[in-house]
This record gives sequence, structure tokens and C-alpha cells, in this order.
Amino acid sequence: MLQLQFNGQPLSCDTVITLADNSWQLGQFQLYLSDFSLNNKPLLLDPTPAHQQPQLALLGTVCSEPAFDNWQLKFTRPLTSGTLAFSVGVPLARNHQDPLQAKPPLNQSDMYWSWQQGYKYLRLELNGADSQWALHLGATGCQSPSPMRPPSSACQQQNRPQIAVAYQSGQSLSLDLAPLLDGISLSADNHCMSDPNRLSCQALLPRLGIGAAPLGWSAQ
Repeated sequence: MLQLQFNGQPLSCDTVITLADNSWQLGQFQLYLSDFSLNNKPLLLDPTPAHQQPQLALLGTVCSEPAFDNWQLKFTRPLTSGTLAFSVGVPLARNHQDPLQAKPPLNQSDMYWSWQQGYKYLRLELNGADSQWALHLGATGCQSPSPMRPPSSACQQQNRPQIAVAYQSGQSLSLDLAPLLDGISLSADNHCMSDPNRLSCQALLPRLGIGAAPLGWSAQ
């Protein structure tokens, strides 16, 4: 199970959080997690739930669509204690496919940019009283003849954070968004779509784990 938190408290669609004296609520939070391992041994997910395939899962919620509310991770075997590792994102071999032909959970259209750019690995959207703010993480620097064609080589910035947590049997994964958003000015003009040249992304991407240690992840 993944628990979303803010300052150590559960964060849901009904939660009001305060950032720079402004009130915000969750609009959408979803992310792909993939390539799980425990103590360096690969872990497979149970493909029975529609939000999972053997190598990846789509977790999170869309506050306006209760059907898109999935926080459970179901593996093919019980987890023991040790180092639980995984990636945030879609594996390279799966990232540039036609979402109309993809099987769940890779067929959710709003988690996809284009054949050229691939999937949005993480989508965070917050709603304020008179503004909205968004953070979308995905690959950038992808080259192809058109947005409707996949790249023939890897994108310049893969942007797939690698996460590792000390796990004890029976615990849940936790992601606290407070360290990610600390000191960030949230506004429609300050969103981040993974552009490394944008000032907001230069602050946010390292906190997600791009070129630095990721913030906010733990097992509890």
C-alpha cells in the first residue's frame, strides 16, 4: 500500500493544506511505479488488478473520478524485511507506445504526453481558491520526426527516479509531499512539466530524485 502524506499526516482529496499562506487541495495525484526488487532480487506484481502489470503499477487518485482511486500494491509473494527498491516511471521499452493499444494501466490517456515524449510518470495537480498548479514528471529531450512517432534512441533526460527504502514486513510505503513542495511558490505561472530549463523544475526535479537523493519516501 502507498500512503500519501503532508507533514506526516494523511493527504486526501478533502485535505486542505497551507503553502505560503494560501490554501490548496489535491486535484489529482497519480504515479507509475516499476521494476520492484527486494534485497536486489526482482519482485513481480500480481497482474489481476487492472491497475497493475507484472512489472508496473499505477497508483493514486483523481479526485473528480472516484474510479481512479488505487493505492494497493499486490505482489505475487509476501514481502520480507529488507531493502525495497523501485523506479518512479514507465520502463524505457514500454514508454513510447500507442496508448490506444496499450493494456491497463498504460491506457489512461491523461497520463500520456505523446508517442515522442511517452508517459507522465507522475502527475500532481493542486487546486487553490483562484489558481491551479501542476507538476508532471516524464522523459524530456526525446527526438523523433514528429510528436506522433516514437524516438529511435533514448530521450536525453529519462527522469526515472530510483527509490530505495528500509522495509519491515507488514509496513506500507509512504510519500510525504511536504519536503517536495517546501518553499515552492505555487501558481499557474510556476508549474513544472519536467523542463530542466524552467526555474520551478530546477527546484523540484532534484527533490523527486533526478540527480539527487529523493525526498519524502519511507516505509512505515
